Amino acid sequence: MSAFIKVQNVSLSVPIYLQRERRARGWSGMLLGAAFDPPKRELIQLLDGICFEAHEGDRIAILGRNGAGKSTLLRTLNGVYAPTVGSVRISGSCQALLNLSLGFSNEATVRENIFLRGTAMGLRASDLREQIDPILDFSGLHEKSNHRLRTLSSGQRVRLGFAISTCFQHDIILMDEWVGTGDSEFMAKATERMQGRVGGSKIVMLASHSIGLVRDICNKAIVLEQGQLVFAGGIVPGLEAYHELLAAHREHAEYIAQEAAADGDLSYGCVESLKIERGKAYLQGWCVNTAGVATTGLVVESGGVRFPVMEFERYPRPDVKQHLGLTDANCGFRARFDLPGIDAVGDLGLDLKVLGGNTAELARAPLRIAPSIKAMLQAETRSRTAAMQ
Repeated sequence: MSAFIKVQNVSLSVPIYLQRERRARGWSGMLLGAAFDPPKRELIQLLDGICFEAHEGDRIAILGRNGAGKSTLLRTLNGVYAPTVGSVRISGSCQALLNLSLGFSNEATVRENIFLRGTAMGLRASDLREQIDPILDFSGLHEKSNHRLRTLSSGQRVRLGFAISTCFQHDIILMDEWVGTGDSEFMAKATERMQGRVGGSKIVMLASHSIGLVRDICNKAIVLEQGQLVFAGGIVPGLEAYHELLAAHREHAEYIAQEAAADGDLSYGCVESLKIERGKAYLQGWCVNTAGVATTGLVVESGGVRFPVMEFERYPRPDVKQHLGLTDANCGFRARFDLPGIDAVGDLGLDLKVLGGNTAELARAPLRIAPSIKAMLQAETRSRTAAMQ
């Protein structure tokens, strides 16, 4: 049976309760106000007339500003919300990576929570029994299998939830941001598994603010604004529509207050050339934030030490503009860093990172390092190791 998703004229309204603003001068006034001035019930519309279809081979990015309805749409597709109007038809097994702790009980053991979480996902107990050991192996919780969940750290809980959620391959994957947490060893395993699950799925729908991620994974896009579908089509035109939408709101105080911080946290780019001269590093590449705006905050991190950018120059990169559907091609950079004691590329070490953000203080997102630079670092390291032996 072929897999598909058909969303026809879907609207969703939910009730909210609004309390009239009042001032209480004491406990009695507050209690009387709560008793005789109950909150008012109102309906708000979260989705409005959404129509689209997804078929085998589609990897669809769900783009939109904060509060546009991306997570709500995914939850509607997963059956968490029933549409107020319209219909959702899905053919094929569906895996939703939306809430990794759904179904967990703090008082149950880790082993018992595998069944609780799996049941909440709609999996059969007979299938889960065969996956207990692989799940515990993947999450690294074999020694904790009979411990209560409340004894686990937050990171261990996420690892357990991820291992359960991804233990089976499904026809359709619904993701609200790319799952990534834990130490470097677990992150490597999680990334490899996610890439395998995405590659093995017939349909993928991914809501994310990371334009680099959706450009790498997706071939189509839909753009939401205030619960309405404003674009549906190819990934590059979709990114163009998304960036034009953000550009129209960029000057508003509402945008600055709600989204600027997130834009600074998530950057995407590549360091394409690196040169070391007398304690100074010269880097060239490109970098943009989640709003598709070129960033100026760069940091070189080596040996656990951060070195902020000292000189920065932008230049046009029409190839990047076309690839990411940007509104401005001026996203290339040439930058200089002062690195005391660093006289050669090999002094940087294999742990070299270049972090991007709106400012140096917000620079936390690692940029990609070109393979030629990585090869140069590895060659220098091997040469120094051989010389010491």
